[in-house]
Amino acid sequence: MEIAKKKITVLFATVIFFIMVSYFFIDIPVAIFCKSLPPGVRDLFETITPLGVSTWYLAGSFSLFLLFRYYRRRIYAHRALFLFAAVAVSGIAAAFLKWVMGRFRPKVFFEGDLYGFNFFNTAHEETSFPSGHSATAFSLALVLSLFFPRYRLPLFCFAVIVSASRVIITSHYLSDAVGGAFIALMTVFLLRKRFPL
Repeated sequence: MEIAKKKITVLFATVIFFIMVSYFFIDIPVAIFCKSLPPGVRDLFETITPLGVSTWYLAGSFSLFLLFRYYRRRIYAHRALFLFAAVAVSGIAAAFLKWVMGRFRPKVFFEGDLYGFNFFNTAHEETSFPSGHSATAFSLALVLSLFFPRYRLPLFCFAVIVSASRVIITSHYLSDAVGGAFIALMTVFLLRKRFPL
């Protein structure tokens, strides 16, 4: 347990450090590069980005929970509830941080040359950090990889591509996507103790 806590502490410090470095040195150059990509590339990722919307995963996992519970398939009901909780809790955490941070989205940078934070704000243009799509995609991938270890690689590829889509279509900065992924990781790590497989 002590070793696990140390690893989490090191991971947390590493992620925070990367987010800070990205904010000051990487986010804007990456956003400018993505903005300059051919329209066809951006259009492709526009079709991918809806895969990070949590609605269908929440509805699907909760429906499966009710179905398995009705048929008394306890382990499957438990797993469906775990998936639902991971997506829901990471989404709530991301939404809360969006409000606290009030970070301007890349659109505001390109249109109004504003970059930074307007704390405690709910306007869509000021809720860039962290990426909710990234939190959802990684929550889904992390939980499913626990259920189906042999599919871990494609699941994580899915999460990375969905997260990358948010950066490529300039809806988020790179550090926003990393922040969303980290929220998902922490959520699944904390919930894992309450949902033994």
